[in-house]
Amino acid sequence: MSTANLRIDNLVVKIAELCNLGCRYCYLYEHGDLTFRSRPRFMSDKVYEALLSSMRRYCDEVPGRQMAMTFHGGEPTLVGADRLIHLADRAREVLGTRLASLQMQTNGTLIDQQWVSALRRARVHASVSVDGPPDIHDRNRVDHAGRGSHAGAVRGLQLLQAADMKPGALAVVTPGEDGARVYRHFRELGLTSINFLLPDVTHDTRDAWYGAAGPTPVANFLIPAFDAWFDEDDPGVVVHLFYGLLSKMLGGPMTSDAFGNPMVSYLIVDTDGSIQPNDALRVCENGLTQTAANVLTGGFDDLDRSAPLAYQLMTVGMPLSQICQQCPELSVCGGGYVPHRYARSNGFENPSVWCEDIKLLLVHIRARAGIRLPSLPPAL
Repeated sequence: MSTANLRIDNLVVKIAELCNLGCRYCYLYEHGDLTFRSRPRFMSDKVYEALLSSMRRYCDEVPGRQMAMTFHGGEPTLVGADRLIHLADRAREVLGTRLASLQMQTNGTLIDQQWVSALRRARVHASVSVDGPPDIHDRNRVDHAGRGSHAGAVRGLQLLQAADMKPGALAVVTPGEDGARVYRHFRELGLTSINFLLPDVTHDTRDAWYGAAGPTPVANFLIPAFDAWFDEDDPGVVVHLFYGLLSKMLGGPMTSDAFGNPMVSYLIVDTDGSIQPNDALRVCENGLTQTAANVLTGGFDDLDRSAPLAYQLMTVGMPLSQICQQCPELSVCGGGYVPHRYARSNGFENPSVWCEDIKLLLVHIRARAGIRLPSLPPAL
């Protein structure tokens, strides 16, 4: 099958299957998916070279096509600084101008001066996962002995900032906490690129994880965070979740696949070379993201057969529930993040588990920004 019409802008490359932290909400290790146990701890040269060959072949189908790569895990810094330099150098040698950018998502705790030098040498931009002040961050983001990781994450952030590498912050919403306090903490750290992620749960697991936090705990976090950002009114500070929602409300693009029901344009490549859809889908069921696609065998050439769920997400998307199709906020929300729509009883044809939170947030953003609500969803 030709991939000429298949859009793959970014590959999330899991160079390490291990993590030095044991974050209590982790979609990879803590929600019942056990597939990580059967994979190599680190990506081998054989798999990585096959990945680069697959990328090159895909890009060469369309003149000027490029792909970005995000080093991920587990915790990618576990591979060591020299290894990362090698991986980055090989990507540029093999791909040349086909390579759009190199990124890394890290928990920051292993970042030291050697790592700062390596990231600069490799021209890899790093973002650090940090959830807020110590009492919030350390509640969930702990090491395997149960010790909080805030001090280590901030130390890594500050080393990157001191080197003028402008790291971004990625924060998972902590239901029941004050988002404004979290936002102010990030600004006190000098962060100007911030993103909030809604907690990854499904209709089968939401109550077990967050039922005690009240009916709309995510909105109760995000609305004060939005107000703090909106009131600061600094164009140099971007909270990507809020920026994307405002953009979509004003007729522009949504900058995340968490809203708007876009066709997904990225894939996961795990340490064994397997090609998978969004790995937050692991919160749905054990093995749901497993495919027959692998860079060692066919690359991206037959995803319609070897990875049907990934192919569906990239070409037609998931069907929306009748509730979502009748909602005035359909054009912005789009049903919410796909993993959050899942229920074992009927798959993905549900509103997000955070539907009520999302509606409250969108109403608030519209009121603050003076944007009118569409009278009918576009589908109608």
